[in-house]
Amino acid sequence: MTRFNLTLISIVFLTMGCKDDDTSEATLTSKIDKIMEEETDFSGVIHIGTLESVLYSKGFGYADRENQIENDNSIVFDIGSVTKPFTALGIIKCQELGLLDFEDTLGKFFPEVPDDKKDITIEQLLTHSSGFVDAIGDDYDEISKEMYLTQSFDTQLLFSPGVRYEYSNVGFSILGIIIEAVSNKSYEEFLNEQIFLSSEMKTAGYLMPDYSKVVIANGYDDLGLLGVPMANLGKPNEQPWDIDGPYWNLKANGGLLMSANDIGQYYKFIKSDLIDEVSKQKMYNKYLREDNTSTLYRGLGGS
Repeated sequence: MTRFNLTLISIVFLTMGCKDDDTSEATLTSKIDKIMEEETDFSGVIHIGTLESVLYSKGFGYADRENQIENDNSIVFDIGSVTKPFTALGIIKCQELGLLDFEDTLGKFFPEVPDDKKDITIEQLLTHSSGFVDAIGDDYDEISKEMYLTQSFDTQLLFSPGVRYEYSNVGFSILGIIIEAVSNKSYEEFLNEQIFLSSEMKTAGYLMPDYSKVVIANGYDDLGLLGVPMANLGKPNEQPWDIDGPYWNLKANGGLLMSANDIGQYYKFIKSDLIDEVSKQKMYNKYLREDNTSTLYRGLGGS
Protein backbone atom coordinates (compact mmCIF):
# COMPACT_ATOMS: atom_id res chain seq x y z
CA MET A 1 0.00 0.00 0.00
CA THR A 2 1.52 3.32 -1.03
CA ARG A 3 1.26 5.71 1.91
CA PHE A 4 1.72 9.23 0.53
CA ASN A 5 1.73 10.63 4.05
CA LEU A 6 5.18 9.15 4.66
CA THR A 7 6.58 12.09 2.70
CA LEU A 8 4.89 14.77 4.80
CA ILE A 9 6.19 15.38 8.28
CA SER A 10 4.55 17.60 10.86
CA ILE A 11 5.70 16.92 14.40
CA VAL A 12 3.63 18.31 17.23
CA PHE A 13 4.51 17.77 20.90
CA LEU A 14 1.97 18.85 23.50
CA THR A 15 3.05 18.98 27.14
CA MET A 16 0.85 17.97 30.03
CA GLY A 17 1.61 21.11 32.04
CA CYS A 18 4.85 19.95 33.63
CA LYS A 19 5.86 22.04 36.67
CA ASP A 20 9.60 21.37 36.54
CA ASP A 21 11.57 24.65 36.58
CA ASP A 22 13.83 23.19 33.91
CA THR A 23 10.94 23.28 31.44
CA SER A 24 10.58 27.06 31.46
CA GLU A 25 9.85 28.54 28.07
CA ALA A 26 13.35 30.04 27.74
CA THR A 27 15.06 26.78 28.72
CA LEU A 28 12.82 24.73 26.46
CA THR A 29 13.44 27.04 23.51
CA SER A 30 17.19 26.93 24.09
CA LYS A 31 17.28 23.13 24.29
CA ILE A 32 15.21 22.56 21.18
CA ASP A 33 17.09 25.16 19.16
CA LYS A 34 20.38 23.52 20.11
CA ILE A 35 19.11 20.09 19.04
CA MET A 36 17.76 21.44 15.76
CA GLU A 37 21.03 23.18 14.92
CA GLU A 38 22.51 19.70 14.49
CA GLU A 39 19.45 18.23 12.77
CA THR A 40 19.69 19.17 9.11
CA ASP A 41 17.28 16.66 7.56
CA PHE A 42 14.10 17.42 9.48
CA SER A 43 11.32 19.18 7.58
CA GLY A 44 8.20 20.09 9.49
CA VAL A 45 6.96 21.91 12.57
CA ILE A 46 7.65 21.51 16.28
CA HIS A 47 4.76 22.89 18.31
CA ILE A 48 4.77 22.58 22.10
CA GLY A 49 2.18 23.93 24.46
CA THR A 50 -0.03 23.61 27.51
CA LEU A 51 -3.72 24.32 27.85
CA GLU A 52 -2.83 27.90 28.71
CA SER A 53 -0.16 28.86 26.20
CA VAL A 54 2.12 27.91 23.32
CA LEU A 55 5.65 27.42 24.64
CA TYR A 56 7.45 26.73 21.38
CA SER A 57 6.36 26.80 17.77
CA LYS A 58 8.81 26.85 14.92
CA GLY A 59 9.00 25.49 11.38
CA PHE A 60 12.03 23.84 9.79
CA GLY A 61 12.69 23.21 6.13
CA TYR A 62 10.33 24.02 3.29
CA ALA A 63 6.70 23.29 2.59
CA ASP A 64 7.48 24.10 -1.06
CA ARG A 65 11.15 23.68 -1.90
CA GLU A 66 10.85 24.90 -5.45
CA ASN A 67 9.33 28.22 -4.36
CA GLN A 68 11.29 28.41 -1.07
CA ILE A 69 8.16 28.60 1.11
CA GLU A 70 9.25 27.83 4.66
CA ASN A 71 7.35 25.70 7.14
CA ASP A 72 5.59 27.37 10.07
CA ASN A 73 2.67 26.61 12.36
CA SER A 74 0.11 27.80 9.81
CA ILE A 75 1.26 25.44 7.04
CA VAL A 76 -1.29 22.71 6.32
CA PHE A 77 0.04 19.15 6.30
CA ASP A 78 -1.38 15.77 5.48
CA ILE A 79 -1.36 14.30 9.01
CA GLY A 80 -1.39 10.74 7.72
CA SER A 81 -2.59 8.07 10.13
CA VAL A 82 -3.02 10.62 12.92
CA THR A 83 -6.41 10.87 11.19
CA LYS A 84 -7.41 7.76 13.16
CA PRO A 85 -7.78 9.50 16.55
CA PHE A 86 -10.15 11.96 14.86
CA THR A 87 -12.22 9.07 13.50
CA ALA A 88 -12.24 7.56 16.99
CA LEU A 89 -13.38 10.88 18.43
CA GLY A 90 -16.10 11.00 15.78
CA ILE A 91 -17.33 7.60 16.99
CA ILE A 92 -17.22 8.86 20.58
CA LYS A 93 -19.36 11.84 19.61
CA CYS A 94 -21.79 9.47 17.87
CA GLN A 95 -22.10 7.53 21.12
CA GLU A 96 -22.61 10.71 23.13
CA LEU A 97 -25.40 11.64 20.73
CA GLY A 98 -27.04 8.24 21.21
CA LEU A 99 -26.42 7.15 17.63
CA LEU A 100 -24.48 3.98 18.51
CA ASP A 101 -22.75 2.02 21.29
CA PHE A 102 -19.22 0.64 21.39
CA GLU A 103 -20.70 -2.84 21.79
CA ASP A 104 -22.67 -2.57 18.53
CA THR A 105 -21.62 -5.08 15.89
CA LEU A 106 -21.12 -4.86 12.15
CA GLY A 107 -24.23 -6.97 11.73
CA LYS A 108 -26.31 -4.10 13.10
CA PHE A 109 -25.15 -1.70 10.40
CA PHE A 110 -24.49 -3.99 7.43
CA PRO A 111 -27.03 -6.79 6.79
CA GLU A 112 -24.77 -8.15 4.05
CA VAL A 113 -21.74 -8.72 6.30
CA PRO A 114 -20.69 -12.41 6.28
CA ASP A 115 -21.04 -14.56 9.38
CA ASP A 116 -17.34 -14.49 10.30
CA LYS A 117 -17.46 -10.69 10.62
CA LYS A 118 -21.01 -9.93 11.76
CA ASP A 119 -20.08 -9.98 15.48
CA ILE A 120 -17.08 -7.63 15.20
CA THR A 121 -17.74 -4.74 17.56
CA ILE A 122 -17.06 -1.05 17.15
CA GLU A 123 -14.65 -1.26 20.07
CA GLN A 124 -12.68 -4.00 18.30
CA LEU A 125 -12.43 -1.80 15.20
CA LEU A 126 -11.24 1.11 17.35
CA THR A 127 -8.56 -0.97 19.08
CA HIS A 128 -7.21 -2.74 15.98
CA SER A 129 -8.43 -6.09 17.33
CA SER A 130 -11.07 -6.87 14.70
CA GLY A 131 -8.93 -9.23 12.65
CA PHE A 132 -9.29 -7.18 9.47
CA VAL A 133 -6.25 -6.92 7.18
CA ASP A 134 -4.27 -3.67 7.03
CA ALA A 135 -5.42 -2.57 3.57
CA ILE A 136 -7.16 -3.77 0.42
CA GLY A 137 -5.64 -1.29 -2.07
CA ASP A 138 -3.54 1.83 -2.59
CA ASP A 139 -4.53 5.19 -1.14
CA TYR A 140 -5.61 6.74 -4.42
CA ASP A 141 -7.29 3.78 -6.08
CA GLU A 142 -10.76 4.80 -7.23
CA ILE A 143 -13.28 2.79 -5.26
CA SER A 144 -16.89 3.41 -4.20
CA LYS A 145 -18.13 3.00 -0.64
CA GLU A 146 -20.17 -0.02 -1.67
CA MET A 147 -17.25 -1.72 -3.41
CA TYR A 148 -14.95 -0.92 -0.49
CA LEU A 149 -17.29 -2.69 1.90
CA THR A 150 -17.73 -5.63 -0.47
CA GLN A 151 -13.99 -6.13 -0.88
CA SER A 152 -13.31 -5.66 2.84
CA PHE A 153 -16.00 -8.15 3.83
CA ASP A 154 -14.63 -10.63 1.28
CA THR A 155 -11.17 -10.67 2.91
CA GLN A 156 -10.14 -13.46 5.24
CA LEU A 157 -9.78 -12.37 8.86
CA LEU A 158 -6.26 -12.65 10.26
CA PHE A 159 -7.60 -14.00 13.56
CA SER A 160 -10.82 -14.32 15.51
CA PRO A 161 -12.10 -10.87 16.53
CA GLY A 162 -10.86 -9.69 19.91
CA VAL A 163 -8.02 -12.21 20.20
CA ARG A 164 -5.10 -9.85 19.60
CA TYR A 165 -3.88 -6.58 18.11
CA GLU A 166 -3.13 -6.12 14.41
CA TYR A 167 -3.00 -2.65 12.85
CA SER A 168 -5.79 -2.16 10.32
CA ASN A 169 -6.55 0.79 8.08
CA VAL A 170 -9.57 -1.14 6.82
CA GLY A 171 -11.13 -1.11 10.28
CA PHE A 172 -10.96 2.66 10.47
CA SER A 173 -12.40 3.24 7.03
CA ILE A 174 -15.31 1.04 8.08
CA LEU A 175 -15.70 3.21 11.18
CA GLY A 176 -15.88 6.26 8.90
CA ILE A 177 -18.63 4.58 6.90
CA ILE A 178 -20.51 3.84 10.14
CA ILE A 179 -20.25 7.53 11.12
CA GLU A 180 -21.86 8.43 7.81
CA ALA A 181 -24.58 5.80 8.21
CA VAL A 182 -25.72 6.84 11.69
CA SER A 183 -25.32 10.62 11.27
CA ASN A 184 -26.71 10.99 7.74
CA LYS A 185 -23.78 13.29 7.03
CA SER A 186 -20.52 12.83 5.17
CA TYR A 187 -17.52 11.84 7.29
CA GLU A 188 -15.98 15.30 6.91
CA GLU A 189 -19.26 17.12 7.58
CA PHE A 190 -19.75 15.22 10.84
CA LEU A 191 -16.20 15.83 12.07
CA ASN A 192 -16.46 19.48 11.08
CA GLU A 193 -19.72 19.93 12.98
CA GLN A 194 -18.79 17.97 16.09
CA ILE A 195 -15.03 18.59 16.41
CA PHE A 196 -13.41 21.10 14.08
CA LEU A 197 -15.83 24.01 14.58
CA SER A 198 -16.12 23.46 18.33
CA SER A 199 -12.36 23.37 18.76
CA GLU A 200 -11.66 26.24 16.33
CA MET A 201 -9.55 24.04 14.08
CA LYS A 202 -9.67 26.44 11.16
CA THR A 203 -7.90 24.42 8.45
CA ALA A 204 -8.83 20.86 9.42
CA GLY A 205 -10.59 18.65 6.91
CA TYR A 206 -10.41 17.33 3.38
CA LEU A 207 -12.33 19.85 1.26
CA MET A 208 -14.45 22.06 3.48
CA PRO A 209 -11.86 24.65 4.67
CA ASP A 210 -10.92 27.51 2.32
CA TYR A 211 -7.48 26.25 1.38
CA SER A 212 -6.99 29.10 -1.10
CA LYS A 213 -5.90 31.27 1.83
CA VAL A 214 -3.25 28.94 3.26
CA VAL A 215 -0.22 26.98 2.09
CA ILE A 216 -0.55 23.21 1.84
CA ALA A 217 2.78 21.43 2.07
CA ASN A 218 4.02 19.40 -0.87
CA GLY A 219 5.08 15.81 -0.36
CA TYR A 220 8.71 14.92 -1.09
CA ASP A 221 9.96 11.38 -1.53
CA ASP A 222 13.31 11.93 0.20
CA LEU A 223 13.75 8.21 0.85
CA GLY A 224 13.18 7.27 -2.75
CA LEU A 225 10.36 4.92 -1.79
CA LEU A 226 8.72 5.40 -5.17
CA GLY A 227 11.95 5.13 -7.12
CA VAL A 228 12.76 8.82 -7.62
CA PRO A 229 14.66 10.24 -4.63
CA MET A 230 13.73 13.83 -3.67
CA ALA A 231 10.78 13.78 -6.06
CA ASN A 232 8.09 16.43 -5.51
CA LEU A 233 4.86 14.45 -5.19
CA GLY A 234 2.64 17.52 -5.10
CA LYS A 235 -0.03 18.49 -2.61
CA PRO A 236 -2.17 15.75 -1.06
CA ASN A 237 -5.45 17.33 -2.18
CA GLU A 238 -4.18 17.40 -5.76
CA GLN A 239 -4.00 13.61 -5.85
CA PRO A 240 -6.85 11.50 -7.27
CA TRP A 241 -9.78 12.11 -4.91
CA ASP A 242 -13.52 11.61 -5.05
CA ILE A 243 -15.92 14.59 -5.04
CA ASP A 244 -16.07 14.59 -1.22
CA GLY A 245 -12.44 13.85 -0.39
CA PRO A 246 -10.23 10.76 -0.67
CA TYR A 247 -11.55 7.42 -1.80
CA TRP A 248 -12.19 4.88 0.94
CA ASN A 249 -8.77 3.24 0.88
CA LEU A 250 -7.63 6.45 2.58
CA LYS A 251 -10.70 8.21 3.97
CA ALA A 252 -11.13 8.00 7.76
CA ASN A 253 -7.87 6.10 8.24
CA GLY A 254 -5.57 8.81 6.86
CA GLY A 255 -5.17 11.93 4.81
CA LEU A 256 -6.81 14.64 6.93
CA LEU A 257 -5.26 18.06 6.38
CA MET A 258 -4.50 20.52 9.17
CA SER A 259 -1.83 22.78 10.66
CA ALA A 260 0.19 22.55 13.85
CA ASN A 261 -2.07 25.29 15.22
CA ASP A 262 -5.04 23.01 14.60
CA ILE A 263 -3.40 20.16 16.52
CA GLY A 264 -2.88 22.54 19.44
CA GLN A 265 -6.60 23.36 19.39
CA TYR A 266 -7.44 19.65 19.23
CA TYR A 267 -5.42 19.06 22.40
CA LYS A 268 -7.45 21.71 24.21
CA PHE A 269 -10.68 20.17 22.88
CA ILE A 270 -10.01 16.66 24.21
CA LYS A 271 -9.17 18.11 27.63
CA SER A 272 -12.30 20.27 27.75
CA ASP A 273 -15.81 19.58 29.04
CA LEU A 274 -16.98 19.30 25.43
CA ILE A 275 -16.22 15.57 25.86
CA ASP A 276 -17.87 13.82 28.80
CA GLU A 277 -15.82 12.08 31.48
CA VAL A 278 -16.94 8.57 30.51
CA SER A 279 -15.74 9.18 26.96
CA LYS A 280 -12.41 10.53 28.21
CA GLN A 281 -11.90 7.40 30.27
CA LYS A 282 -12.45 5.24 27.19
CA MET A 283 -9.97 7.40 25.27
CA TYR A 284 -7.20 6.76 27.80
CA ASN A 285 -7.89 3.15 28.84
CA LYS A 286 -5.35 0.39 28.37
CA TYR A 287 -6.82 -2.24 26.07
CA LEU A 288 -4.56 -5.05 24.83
CA ARG A 289 -0.93 -5.89 24.20
CA GLU A 290 0.59 -4.72 20.91
CA ASP A 291 2.19 -7.52 18.89
CA ASN A 292 4.75 -9.44 20.99
CA THR A 293 6.00 -6.39 22.87
CA SER A 294 5.43 -5.34 26.45
CA THR A 295 3.52 -2.27 25.22
CA LEU A 296 -0.17 -2.11 26.00
CA TYR A 297 -2.38 -0.49 23.39
CA ARG A 298 -3.68 2.60 25.10
CA GLY A 299 -6.65 4.69 24.07
CA LEU A 300 -8.75 4.53 20.93
CA GLY A 301 -7.67 5.20 17.38
CA GLY A 302 -3.92 4.80 17.69
CA SER A 303 -2.24 5.93 14.50
